[in-house]
Formats: sequence, C-alpha cells, structure tokens
Amino acid sequence: METAVVGVRFQEAGKIYYFEPGGYPDLTAGESVVVETSRGIELGRVVIPPGQVLNTELTEPLKPILRPGTPEDIDRADRLKVQAREATQLARGRAAALGLPMKVVAAQYTLDGSRLTVFFTAEDRVDFRELVRDLAQHVHVQVQLRQVGPRDQAKLIGGYGRCGRRLCCTSWLTAFPTISIKMAKEQNLPLNPSKISGQCGRLLCCLSYENDIYKQLRTELPKPESWLSTPSGNARVMAVNAIKQIVVLQMENAQIIEMTVAQLGFSLGVARPIAPPPRPTAPPDGRSWIAAPADAAVEPVLPADGDEHVPGVNGRSAPRGQPNRVAAARAPASAATPPPAAEPVQPDAPATPAPADDAMETPGDGARKRRRRRRRGGGHASGG
Repeated sequence: METAVVGVRFQEAGKIYYFEPGGYPDLTAGESVVVETSRGIELGRVVIPPGQVLNTELTEPLKPILRPGTPEDIDRADRLKVQAREATQLARGRAAALGLPMKVVAAQYTLDGSRLTVFFTAEDRVDFRELVRDLAQHVHVQVQLRQVGPRDQAKLIGGYGRCGRRLCCTSWLTAFPTISIKMAKEQNLPLNPSKISGQCGRLLCCLSYENDIYKQLRTELPKPESWLSTPSGNARVMAVNAIKQIVVLQMENAQIIEMTVAQLGFSLGVARPIAPPPRPTAPPDGRSWIAAPADAAVEPVLPADGDEHVPGVNGRSAPRGQPNRVAAARAPASAATPPPAAEPVQPDAPATPAPADDAMETPGDGARKRRRRRRRGGGHASGG
C-alpha cells in the first residue's frame, strides 16, 4: 500500500530519509526542501516524490516537511559551506596545538547556522572536551564532534579512483557493501594491497559488483589442481579463466594445452573429473625406502685422525678424541659390548723355496723341456 511519503537526501550519495509531505503534496524529484532533523534545520533534496513508498518500509513516526527551499535558502547553504571549510582548518590547528591524536576530516553547519558538526578520524577514543570548548569560543555556535571510519572519510572528502572516475561512495553509492579478500581470489586478481585497495585504504567496493557473475561462471569450470579424464589422456587443471571460459590443462606428458568449456563437453561426457593419482612416497633425497633390519646394530661413530668433529645422530658431533656418546647411547646393547680379546700371533714359519721349473711339470710339458735341453747341449738326445 502506497502512502504520502517523501524521500529526502542531504548529500549527493547520502542516505535517504523519509518525511511527510505535509501541506506540499505536489513535490517533485530534485526539488529543494527545508526539514527538521536531529541536528537541526537542514536543506535537503527530494529524490522520491510522494506516492512511491510502501508502508512496510516505514518503521518510525515521520516528521513533516517545513517548506520548499527558496533561492535565499540555497545561497545561505553555499555561504555556510565556505564557513565550514574555514572551521575545518581552525579545528585542525587547535587539535594539533592540544596534541590530540586525531585527524579532522570535514565540518558542516546546519541551515540556520546554530550548530557546527566536525568529523574526525582516530585510532582510539579521544578526549576532545577541551577542543569542543576551544572551538565554541571561536565560532560562537554549538560544536559537536563525530568520529568516522576510513570509508566515511573518503565519502566526505571525495576524489577520483584508479578507474579515472569519481569515487563510487561520493557519486552514487549510498551504503558500503561487505567486501572480503575471497572476492579478489574469485576474480583472479593479484593479492597486492596497492592493487585492490581504494583511497580509504580498504578493499575496493567495486570488487562486489562482479562477484556474483564470477561465482556463476565458475560453477561451470573445474577447480584448479583437480584432474580430468579426456580423450587424449588424464590431465591436471592448472588454471581457469572464468570470463573467457578457458581451462589450462597439463597432460601426463607435460604438454600444456588450453581448451574451452564447450570443447571439454562436461555435459556430453567428453571430459569428466577423476581422483588425483597417488603421489610418490620416495624420500626427498631421491633414495629408495630400504628398511634396515630391526636387530641391526648401530655402531658409534669415532673421530678419524685429523678431524675436529664427526657427524653423529641428528646432526650432532663429537669432539676430537672422544667417541660419539649420542650415537653410542642409541645403539643396542650388542653394539656396546666390547670385542673379544685377540689371539696371540704365531711367528711366521720359514718360507719354502719354490720348486724348479723341471719339478713343476704338468702333463704335456715334458716334450717342450727335452727340446730345450737338446738346444742347450747342441746335440740330439734320446728321448727317455
């Protein structure tokens, strides 16, 4: 059910507040109006004319619109904006003189000039009571200080983003969306704070604009590091491009290929996800896993001549001339048992002279030796 409610905005991209039209039911969008707020009398602009707001959106009693804005009201508001900038510089100087850990961002006057609101940022709570009294003595109006966050600071100051356009929070964004680093990961953006942060130092609000479409496109793509079974063989998914709908695959022969979702044909069964292959269980040094016998003795490592230290268990070392006690302590009892005493060595027996050539005859050598004797004697000997 529609009712006679007017939506009014006090900043270009500020929150919309609702008022009763009162005796002005013919107000149109863009028209200036004077209303009473919790801060005092202010000049606003109609953004929702009467008859376009549902009763379910209203949760509290509404105040009536005092009157439409006149050219005099608009000129007065412009002059108060200039005075507010001067008050901002004054508040910054007085805060620095008092040594307060705060940064004055901006200031605003009400339309009747009876109240000055100063906005500031600070890391912690600040006792600014002395600053309020000091400012009130200089501007001669009621002074109110309000602490804001980094995003509200950027909204009040304004500026231009990395896209070359005015900040969204200053030009049209009425409420700050919830931003998380997961949105940057979904869009394959570099996780560099200088790349994904705005002038406020927080994550860019525009990360939320395309997050829903990225989620929808990623539902049709396999996850990175997963495995697929394709007609060309099994492949590992290295990367995906949600916008172009491209999947980068590494085949089992280490070949890198790119395929579109249509070429993969998940719905047609051309490619299907599979479990990843088991990883090798070889030790990092490349050696094979060879288990030593359970009863193998671990002998203590003794230092060699000339070595200052020798490696022991877990990288420990033993000083020169001392046994490695760590290795000896971890060795089984059989390794710590001293070796049996050596038997006495008998003196060597006199060496037996080797037999002459004639005494070392073997079958078939007799004929050759007789020929040698005949050649030495120069005659013919009878065989015998």
